[in-house]
Amino acid sequence: MTSLVTHLTSVPRETTGLLNRLKEKAKGFLDMPQNAINLFVPIEEDKEPALREVLEALQEDTHHNAILPLAHFSDSLHFARFLIYEGPEHPKVYGSYLVFIANVDGPVDSFLQQLVHKSSAGLDAIFSACRNYPPKSKRTRNARMKYLQQHLLPAQAFYVNTIGRGVKQIQDEERLRQGLQEYLNTLSHPVELSATELRLQIINHVAKSPDLFWALEPPVRPSLLWKAKENLRFITLAGLGVVVVTFTWPLILGWVVVVQIKEMGDEELTDRASLERLNQLRADEDFAVHNQFSAAGSLKPGLIRRLTARSVLSLAQFSLRHVFNNGDLAGIPLLGLDGVDTIHFAHWIMLDNDQRLLFASNYDGSLESYMVDFIDKVSWGLNVVFSNGQGYPRTNWLFFDGARNEQRFKDYLGHHQLSTLVWHAPYKHLSAVNIANNAKIRAGLRGRMNEKQAKAWLQRLS
Repeated sequence: MTSLVTHLTSVPRETTGLLNRLKEKAKGFLDMPQNAINLFVPIEEDKEPALREVLEALQEDTHHNAILPLAHFSDSLHFARFLIYEGPEHPKVYGSYLVFIANVDGPVDSFLQQLVHKSSAGLDAIFSACRNYPPKSKRTRNARMKYLQQHLLPAQAFYVNTIGRGVKQIQDEERLRQGLQEYLNTLSHPVELSATELRLQIINHVAKSPDLFWALEPPVRPSLLWKAKENLRFITLAGLGVVVVTFTWPLILGWVVVVQIKEMGDEELTDRASLERLNQLRADEDFAVHNQFSAAGSLKPGLIRRLTARSVLSLAQFSLRHVFNNGDLAGIPLLGLDGVDTIHFAHWIMLDNDQRLLFASNYDGSLESYMVDFIDKVSWGLNVVFSNGQGYPRTNWLFFDGARNEQRFKDYLGHHQLSTLVWHAPYKHLSAVNIANNAKIRAGLRGRMNEKQAKAWLQRLS
């Protein structure tokens, strides 16, 4: 086996592949990691039926349709959805919006520029049903880009399963796993080798493979500059938070008491959504290992509730961005194997001048298990965020009760879930657990391992 180790240091590298890796690393020092796109565009009432037909055609094959083939953006697009969101006074006053929500690698503007550059005709087919979209005579790339930018909304809170893990890395590491499994299938008697010997043989194979040798290098991560800025931001905000709490705790305590008094008079939604509605929502689920969830509801009236919702989401964003950013959502054991969180991305977006809140997520498994896990393991988190919504099961001191009333919470979601008309997932067969496992397979190609560690690593290939 010594010759194997020696050979690893002398395997030639293809110049082109090396240059591509260097470019990729350099790019990582400039780009931001994953970002959220939230487009909310008012629809022209008479054009909504035609828009729904376009979206229906798009849903038939989101990857390779003739309108907006999202496979063109497979190097940066994780998940995307279109839905139609009705305004607060619907149906008395028409106010429906076309909503496009996506999770992308790199800056939002870079993705929008790609969208405009590669799919102008597709954008026209969809957004021409929307108010004030540029007329045909003025549909330049700049005009389309400006229109999209004008209708972007920020996410008040945004969760990423693992910050810095791009869609290209996910797809490449799945290709690596498949390649290694194929190689193991070609070996005559792998059982005759020890785990450490077999691992070295696999590493040697990867080093000699033009399609796989890139895996011997660590994946591109967010730049050192970005990490430094994030650390400074964390320290600054955490310090500011300590100062605020130190000097305003009586005010905060009074605020909590006021909220508790309001909770005692809150009205709950007690009726169930119709079976027809629930069946319609379920019909759009379980076509892949992932599912999507979108829900929106009105906030309870009054400044206290709106400020409470804003404050809670600000704290959530701080936590999600700086603490729970590596496969761990608020310490929730909504976990698969290896303790990996089963949620890929989640958005919380305030709408209509803070009158309503929209939540959108991409997760593994069924909606039933998704809801039960949240209820059983982090009901306090659901209460803090969503108890500011009208009809939510009555809470106690903001954290308690509420979602613990499981059936009433499920009924509440049934009324507020939105139908997603188009949903795109580029790696439909890969759960968050699969993705994390593939990353560890790649990591196991580097460094030293004892026999026990090598055996555990090889099991990841089974």
